[in-house]
Amino acid sequence: MIPERIFFVADLNARGELQSTAEYTYDTLSQIPGAQDLITQLSTSLWRSPEQFDIAIPGGLGGLTFRWCASAPTAGIGTLRYGSELLSLSLLATGLNADADRLTLGAFQHHQLRELHDTGIEPAFHLMDVTDRPLVATINFQDPEDASVRPVAALLDRCFAASYFRFHQLA
Repeated sequence: MIPERIFFVADLNARGELQSTAEYTYDTLSQIPGAQDLITQLSTSLWRSPEQFDIAIPGGLGGLTFRWCASAPTAGIGTLRYGSELLSLSLLATGLNADADRLTLGAFQHHQLRELHDTGIEPAFHLMDVTDRPLVATINFQDPEDASVRPVAALLDRCFAASYFRFHQLA
């Protein structure tokens, strides 16, 4: 029997503090209500345009959008918005190219340091300590105002990670 391949999820707050880590598998994630539909839509978009896409998310009541931008062939950044508000930023690192992973994660840390400089808020650097791969590290900035959209928004980064890591034959 072939063991199920796992991927890792790290949730961080806007300061970069690690809030939680968890292991997921494609198969167990796809059994969560609504997840399979999200995985299918995200996988379709990814196969059509692996470098970049921008889509409206079903269940988002017309306001939830996801944008993907590859920073390398094996790493990249996804953003989730509700209307014009940034809800979260997800950094994906496959582990297939250590330099691509380091540059993608490091770009966020550098941006965070610059943004929080002289604000009185001390940035955390926990992201660079997470060595598990394949990894989706999601920085959550806020919840959507519409409570009916929150379950989809909470699940989306994990569904995209499942799609992305399956695309790379890692999940």
